[in-house]
Amino acid sequence: MAQIRQTNRKTGIVYVYEAEPFWDKERKQSRYLNRKMIGHIDPDTGELVPNRPLKPAPAAPSSARLFYGATNLLDQLANQIGLDKDLTKSMGDDAAKAILSFAQFLICQEPAPASRFNLWARTHAHRLDQELSSQRLSELFASIKQPAIQAFFRARAKRAGNDYWFFDTTSISSYSQLLKKVRWGKNKDGVPLPQINLAVVKDATTGLPLSFKDVPGNIADFTLVKQLLADFDNYETGRVKLCLDRGFYSQTNIDGLMDAHMKFLIGVRTGLNYVKQTLDEHHHDLRSPECYSEDRDVYGLRLAHPWTPAGQETTKRSYLHLYYDPQRAVDEEKTLSKLIIKLHRELDTGQTTPDHKNLYTKFFHKTKTGWAINHDAIEAERHKHGYFALLSNDASLDCWQALDIYRSKDQIEKAFHNIKDRLNLRTTGVHNQETWTGKLFTVFTALILTTELQCRMKTAGLNKQYTLTELLDQIETIEQYRSAGHRPSILNITKTQTEIYTKLDTTPPTTS
Repeated sequence: MAQIRQTNRKTGIVYVYEAEPFWDKERKQSRYLNRKMIGHIDPDTGELVPNRPLKPAPAAPSSARLFYGATNLLDQLANQIGLDKDLTKSMGDDAAKAILSFAQFLICQEPAPASRFNLWARTHAHRLDQELSSQRLSELFASIKQPAIQAFFRARAKRAGNDYWFFDTTSISSYSQLLKKVRWGKNKDGVPLPQINLAVVKDATTGLPLSFKDVPGNIADFTLVKQLLADFDNYETGRVKLCLDRGFYSQTNIDGLMDAHMKFLIGVRTGLNYVKQTLDEHHHDLRSPECYSEDRDVYGLRLAHPWTPAGQETTKRSYLHLYYDPQRAVDEEKTLSKLIIKLHRELDTGQTTPDHKNLYTKFFHKTKTGWAINHDAIEAERHKHGYFALLSNDASLDCWQALDIYRSKDQIEKAFHNIKDRLNLRTTGVHNQETWTGKLFTVFTALILTTELQCRMKTAGLNKQYTLTELLDQIETIEQYRSAGHRPSILNITKTQTEIYTKLDTTPPTTS
């Protein structure tokens, strides 16, 4: 329909008509049919004043263009490792969608506060397909209860391999002391805040996190290991092999692991009397060519070491794995020399620090002319350089298998880095225990996806081209177009984006 304006010469009123235009072949000009007056022009405002209320124009079908690439990739990973199924089974379908969507937000927007989830949700395709207010997010976190979390852990444990599980702890600082498990303790990050200790278990075969436990910041290590053993029984996984950092080494912990008939591999300090004695006895054997590994550039030797549990006379079988790393010895020699020079300078200038008090006493003695270096102490320290040791009760491990497993333990350090830095959990401002548990669980879900993506990037060699953030940014620009009444369609995908999907063993989206 066209609008025609016509002025009444007597009144000066400008009337507006709607009419259907057509081409008059005889007159060779445009003409109009079915002309209908719809109103007049207000002389003051110049706007149309209708004769009667106009019918609103039919609403255009709703449509949207959403970022699709990164969330689609994470969706495929969740499906392939069974994460979505385990969440749905333990948490329910609606909660599983919300948890996965929030986990994707944490990964794609690192680091970002939860308050920005809605802004992200409006522009990205994700499983929840709706926004969550701050109140709804708090309700979601509070709805995640321990029985459901334990059911999830059992499901993930059943997907784990039969190799070793890695276990370690880290500290998370809290601005709130209202959380039940917040305590003052030895903060590993040096942050002057009370803390919660977070214990994480990872599977050595898949590299994926299996479970976590938040414990009071001042809990003793042996208590934590006991809790861990009880959890393994609840997971219904049968025998588990455990790899622990040397910070967990103690008579109590080793006795407990052996009483539970659990195979373990643990780091041991070379300063322990029995380790020093064994090193002194087998020093030449360890440094012999037969004990050298060219691939690892390390000398290694396994020796039987009967373990005597506290309060018992009978011994149990265990093995001490001794190692000498020449490069490590050189690095430790340089580090010691730099430390001695620094300490000497502090003593000469009088600018000493309380933290170095024991070091001053150990490496220097006072003379009439100043401070002299204690060369015997330095030589004793050099005698330790390059050596390290592992203890295990697993007879199937030779010294090189034990070393390779223990070195893989850095996976859990990477997991802690992801939790604190990438997933924005170095400190927490959550004030409610139930909300804290739920938020920690969603962060753990994001950690599983992050770890899986990093493992695939390393396998495909993509970690040499991209950081995790750069890879997600590279495929983020794939857009999905949605229009009411039509199937969603992919607008574009580049050759580089297709190659990334393929190398990660996932299916590239197809345009349509």
